[in-house]
Amino acid sequence: MPTALSRAPRWLGPAALQATKTAIAAGLSWFVAANVLRNNLPVFAPLAALLTVQVTLWESVSRGLQRVVGVVVGVLVAYGFARLAGINAWSIALVIFVSMLAGRALRLGQQGSIQVPVSALLVLALGATTKGYAFDRVVDTAIGAGFGIVVNLVLVPRAHIDQAQSAVSRLAGDMGELLADIASQLPAVTPSPSWSDYLERARRLSDLSATAGDILQRTETATRWNPAGRRDRLVVPRLTATLTTLNIAERATRGIARAMAEEPEGWHLPAPVGRPLAELLRAVAGQLECWAIWAGAPGEEGPSGRPGPAEASSGETSSSGETSLDSLFHSTLVAVRAPEISPEVAAVASAIALDAHRISEELHVSHELPPPARFSWQHLFGP
Repeated sequence: MPTALSRAPRWLGPAALQATKTAIAAGLSWFVAANVLRNNLPVFAPLAALLTVQVTLWESVSRGLQRVVGVVVGVLVAYGFARLAGINAWSIALVIFVSMLAGRALRLGQQGSIQVPVSALLVLALGATTKGYAFDRVVDTAIGAGFGIVVNLVLVPRAHIDQAQSAVSRLAGDMGELLADIASQLPAVTPSPSWSDYLERARRLSDLSATAGDILQRTETATRWNPAGRRDRLVVPRLTATLTTLNIAERATRGIARAMAEEPEGWHLPAPVGRPLAELLRAVAGQLECWAIWAGAPGEEGPSGRPGPAEASSGETSSSGETSLDSLFHSTLVAVRAPEISPEVAAVASAIALDAHRISEELHVSHELPPPARFSWQHLFGP
């Protein structure tokens, strides 16, 4: 039964938190600028707070620092031109030109670069009529940016690592489900008409992969400087490495679906080939299902703790140390060499087996985790 919380509008969640943080930062900025510092026109303090408060703490610090530095540079440019040329049409045009180049040359980021010409223009136009305008603009911007950062530090949002885990887990699970469905059709004597649908499902996996990558990127940004995100910062690199592996598996899965959907006319799969090939795909699907579970709830172990072939299949080995999945792969390759197997069937079956084995090998390899990201002050002036 839906609760009152589940029936609440979506904007009452993260959007309401963002609006609350912004309102608090803007109100505090105005109070300090107007009542404590007695500025005549303190509107730029809440405006700076409004533009500084972002979803994540890192973004708030970045936007606030860009704005403050941009305003300071703009004020300096305006003062230089006001003393040399005064205020007229050509000096306005020239100050905008120089300010925009200065913002780009100093690499102040998107927010900082636009603040240089805006501040220079306002100081040049209003500074002559409003005493202390340039100084007040710098102070108000610093106050607004400071409160925007402080409020976002106190009311820091969750990193939503569970969304990233769910996205990566779904990608692995959907791949495993697709391969299991293809395997269920392989022992048939003739191709199933639904195999073209499998190719469409495989193509949709790339959308899932892109979505998972976007969510991971947002999660990684949300954990930077997040006081409550220490554990999440350890999970994000593992999920990133997992997604890299799954992207390789996704391309091979698409190749399997394409091979089935684009079979030659009159093509059919004999049972001696279909049985081991179907078992091979089911074993790989089992591996992917294990990865889906692991990605949905990653523990503290490193890459060696990832699921391997033995966890997905029976785990039996031959006398030579060969796993059952490797045995199925070799059995398929032997079966397609039989004299009664047509070259078309041999080509399609071999391509499927190779892609399936490639997925298994990729999932079995323990890739090194990416090193912890290090951020310098220069990263704060990024886009």
